[in-house]
Amino acid sequence: MHKKWLPVLLVIVLLALLEAPAFAQGCAMCRTALENSPEGKALAKSFDYGILFLMGIPYAMFGAAGIVVYRAYRKNNSKNPEN
Repeated sequence: MHKKWLPVLLVIVLLALLEAPAFAQGCAMCRTALENSPEGKALAKSFDYGILFLMGIPYAMFGAAGIVVYRAYRKNNSKNPEN
């Protein structure tokens, strides 16, 4: 089962890694365009907060899922002390 999905997973990861610089360039270009226009200077600060928010959400989600799994593991071990 694992050998069947391993090549597919490797191709997906490889494609994602190859496209990462293109995505990062687009983000930097948007910020530069905002900072160069007079009406965009105030908007650039909000853009910074939006980037920080979007970066933090995945960490918060995985952290919450990790806490749930950890608590379930501890609860299961307290019920079965012989493990």
